[in-house]
Amino acid sequence: MIKEFHDAPNIRGNLKEFVANYIREQIFESRGLRPGDRINERELSRTLGISRAPIREALKELEEQGLISSIQYKGWFVTDYHEEGFWEITKLRTLLEYSVLEKVIALGGPSLEEINHLESLNRDLQEIVDNPNLGDKRLFKFCEKEMEFHMYLCSLAKDHCFWTQKIHRNLSYQIRCSFEVCLHHDGQLKDSVVSHDVVIQCLRRKDLRKLREEMFRKLQKENFTYSES
Repeated sequence: MIKEFHDAPNIRGNLKEFVANYIREQIFESRGLRPGDRINERELSRTLGISRAPIREALKELEEQGLISSIQYKGWFVTDYHEEGFWEITKLRTLLEYSVLEKVIALGGPSLEEINHLESLNRDLQEIVDNPNLGDKRLFKFCEKEMEFHMYLCSLAKDHCFWTQKIHRNLSYQIRCSFEVCLHHDGQLKDSVVSHDVVIQCLRRKDLRKLREEMFRKLQKENFTYSES
């Protein structure tokens, strides 16, 4: 259920973007909306204190991003992905990121500054794993930082791999959803950090063979884990 909202008078800027960001926050952070939940336009309008027009626009945008699904005669629902869907998203993400990094290495590899930034992001992830005070917020914070890490990986190609990077960006919300579902246990979070470190060292050494081996390791069906929240 969508939580009550009391700051409607303070809303500024694009109402459609405000609503879209609000629904994303409900899905990813506060968990007020879960896969399969119905989104009632009238209730959302009352909760936010705004008209239904920008709400409809926001829902259409979220539908294009794969977060929301429209069912004829029934309404709007938070998309309920199944294991096979997350497997497909993870496979696509890995293929896209490997294609980008293959090009990066062919062009001479990332700079020392870029390597250092990747290592900094991975240290942030390790700190989240090790922080016992985050409680229910730990998964959200880890997934947000995980997303930042993977988006930065794809940015290393700069002006190259235009379409690969574009497709990766277009899948960003689905990728974010996949992290939310597939990273649940301490072992999974720790393995992700360790895997990042291997990828970073491969980029540092320009070791394409080892990079491919590590990135495609998790695409073995028996190694792909899925947890329903």
